[in-house]
Amino acid sequence: MRRSRHADIRKALREHPDGLTRKQIQFYTNLTADCIKMALPVMPDVYIDRWEKQRYGRDWTPVYIAIPVPENSPKPDINFFKK
Repeated sequence: MRRSRHADIRKALREHPDGLTRKQIQFYTNLTADCIKMALPVMPDVYIDRWEKQRYGRDWTPVYIAIPVPENSPKPDINFFKK
């Protein structure tokens, strides 16, 4: 079973409250680009804060941030979705 890298990504993002691009996350965590690409969409406390224009070309890059989830945050009621 593989170890989840979410904690590594979350730590890097929380150490940089202004946000990080995927390449910056890769630099600070030493994880592969594919690992980061797969992890970010499934992390509920990570979202795209803004988009930055690249120096060259017309591409835009998302800048991700991680928000702290309160310890007493309620979990969703499964029965709510069965109605």
